[in-house]
Amino acid sequence: MSGLNYLRNVRMTVAVLAVISFLAACGGSSNENTPPPPPVTSTPMGTVVLLLTDAPSEDFSEINLEITEAKLIGGAEEQIIFSGNKVVNLLDLQHFTEVIALGEVVADTYTKIRLQVIGIELVHKNTGEKSYPSILANGKIDLLDSSGFTVSENSTLLVVVDVDANKSIHVISSDSGSYKFRPVVKVNVMVEELPDKLSRLDGIVTEIFDVTSGRFLLCDAVESGSCIVVNLLPDGSVFDADGFPVEFDTVEVGDAAVVIGNYRKVEASIDSTDLDVEFDAVVMEVGGNATLIKGIVNTAPDSNGLFQMTPAGGATINVQLQAETKIFGDSGEIGPDAIVVDAEIDVEGVVVEGSGASALDTIRAALVFVDSGFDDELLSGSIAEPIDLVSMSFNVATGTGDFCVETTNGTIITLVSEDGSGIVVTEGEFSDLESGQLVDIYGQPGLGGCFAADEIVVDLTLQP
Repeated sequence: MSGLNYLRNVRMTVAVLAVISFLAACGGSSNENTPPPPPVTSTPMGTVVLLLTDAPSEDFSEINLEITEAKLIGGAEEQIIFSGNKVVNLLDLQHFTEVIALGEVVADTYTKIRLQVIGIELVHKNTGEKSYPSILANGKIDLLDSSGFTVSENSTLLVVVDVDANKSIHVISSDSGSYKFRPVVKVNVMVEELPDKLSRLDGIVTEIFDVTSGRFLLCDAVESGSCIVVNLLPDGSVFDADGFPVEFDTVEVGDAAVVIGNYRKVEASIDSTDLDVEFDAVVMEVGGNATLIKGIVNTAPDSNGLFQMTPAGGATINVQLQAETKIFGDSGEIGPDAIVVDAEIDVEGVVVEGSGASALDTIRAALVFVDSGFDDELLSGSIAEPIDLVSMSFNVATGTGDFCVETTNGTIITLVSEDGSGIVVTEGEFSDLESGQLVDIYGQPGLGGCFAADEIVVDLTLQP
């Protein structure tokens, strides 16, 4: 994946306009009475980074989304921040954010992000079979922010698009087993704060500023001008091309590298980039050999940190924890005691083939994610009376009877509708709920007998 395409360190628009202005001042008619042309002023520009993330899925090992365009709407004119073809496996983004679009845009206030999705592929977890869901409204998805968000001049705005794959894949009929892609998407415009979810970037080490502190420049392998300053954290880990821990002073200019960590705002441009965002890395993998494997733990780690896991649809593999391996859970960094039998984990590292015919392959782990195993339950049906605006509760009629549903101010209400030109996804309120609406409700049975809703998805494209 390419996570650095958004990092531009040359403001070409300003440079070209400056040259035009200079030529206009030096050339032209020899008539002294001819007034000089008006000065050319540059348009204030800012940078938008569009990050994609996702939640896990119980049914699929891959959910591959094909995106061809991303643009901002609502300012003086539309601003395209990505045009091309990018395929993203949403399930690789359970623990990461990935850059899917970037563009330098006119500094303005916008109210809409539009994505163009042309295809989606589902790979079933147990069988490996593939399904291709239908896509509503030709795949045009509008993500609305009614209050608007502002791209400021000479600043970088990070926008996190959270596509919940589990909630977006709608089963049309249990008999036919067909699916529809109904986007359940949330947008978080990071104005002051930055994403707390880890991000993953890959590229080429182009310059090393400080060997002692582990400060260097990482540039995209294809677009060498797309770069970001990376700082290895004091407790950060570096792994070589064979997956073994090493010191940062072994890293050389020209090395391929993957870095995992978090973005950080800086006050001013420094060290070969004019971005006001840098990257703090907790893990650095050198050599381009790292891979990500998801699976179930078969045995607990022994005294040497060795255990077994079985990937979805794959053969059992050894996992070797190392002294510098980083282990994370939902709340941050944790210890190896959290790796227990039947836990779902993601392991990133270098795979080494077994030496004998019956020997297992081994992945030397640089990074391990341990899933909590806590998933919301699903309640589907249509809203029924009574709808109580005071207690923020209502009934839902399902195929097995009626249930009461309780909400709180923290319950997320997502409205999915169609406006003729595409799908529109907005954040709703309890007052938007009406009798007869078809809903998917995610949450847990409450102590009082009612279903406690964490999120309610109102699919207005399915209303009778």
